[in-house]
Amino acid sequence: MEKTYKYDDEFKRWARALQFAYREDVLKDFNEEKAPQVLLSDENAKQGLIFYEGFRGLILEKVGHVSNKMTNNMLRSEHIPYNMFTPLEKFPELAKDVFSAMIGVPIKQIEMPILIEFAGNGKKSEYLNDGTSFDAFVRYSAYDGKRGAIGIEVKYTENEYPLGVKEGKDIEGIVDDENVRKTNELYRRMTAESGYFVDNLDIRMFLKAHHLRQIWRNHILGYSMKNKGEYELIHHVHLYPKNNAHFQKHALPDYRKILTEVGLESFKAVTYEGYIALLEKYSDDEKARDWVKYLRARYLGIK
Repeated sequence: MEKTYKYDDEFKRWARALQFAYREDVLKDFNEEKAPQVLLSDENAKQGLIFYEGFRGLILEKVGHVSNKMTNNMLRSEHIPYNMFTPLEKFPELAKDVFSAMIGVPIKQIEMPILIEFAGNGKKSEYLNDGTSFDAFVRYSAYDGKRGAIGIEVKYTENEYPLGVKEGKDIEGIVDDENVRKTNELYRRMTAESGYFVDNLDIRMFLKAHHLRQIWRNHILGYSMKNKGEYELIHHVHLYPKNNAHFQKHALPDYRKILTEVGLESFKAVTYEGYIALLEKYSDDEKARDWVKYLRARYLGIK
C-alpha cells in the first residue's frame, strides 16, 4: 500500500515515510490495518516501542500508565519529549552544558527530574486558568544563585490549530449571570506586564492568528510562573524540525515581530537539528552518543 496521505504537506509526507520505514525496518512492525496512519500494533504500542530502547525502562517509569493514544501513532508529538529529554536525567553534566548553550545562561545545576506535561505547581487559576502546559520543563540554578526554568513546547508535523470555544471566550470575553461582559484578565495582564510584547498589543488578534496563539499562550504561561515568584529567570523554547515550513517560514518569523527585546531574550526557537547538534557537541559518554544517534536517525532520517 502506498504510504502517502493526500492531506499531508511536504514535510509531513516526508516524516510519514520516515516513520513508516523506521516502524518496518527497525521495529519490524508491519501493522497496515489503518494505513496510511503510522500506527504501531496494539501489542507493540503497549510495550512502548515508540520510545528509545536504550532508556525505555526509564521512560516508561516516567510515563506511568501507558496509553495507546500516546504510544501508537508515530507521527504525533506526544511521545517525543520523553525521547528527547528524559535520557538527560542520566547525564546531568550533559544536560547542564546543553541547556546553558541553548538559552545563553550559565547553569550551575539542573534540578532533576525533567518534568513532562507541566502546567505549574499550583492551581490553574494561579497561572492562566486554562489548559496550557509545557511539553517539557527544566528547572535549574544559575551561578549567581537565581532560580530559573525552561518551558519547552515540542512540535513535529503539527501546524496551527483551530480556535477552541473556551479559548475564544477567554481571549475575547464572557457573559456572566448579570449579562456583564468580562474579559480574561489573566491573559491580558500577563501579556501586558511581561514586557514581552510590543506596546498596545490587543490580544484579540489571537482569535484569528491561529499560527501564533499557542506560542503566545506558552510564552505567557512561563511569565505567570515568574510573576507568581516561583522563578527569577524563565525561558520559553519552541522546539521544531527545521523543515517544518509552517514554523520556520511563517509562525516563528511572525511571532518575533510582536516581541520586544525582553520578549526576544525570553523566547528561543530551537530546531531539532540545533538541539541534536548540541547533544553531539557535549556528549562524551558512549550511551549518550548511542541515544543521540537514535534521535538523529529517528526524527531527521540521518544515520
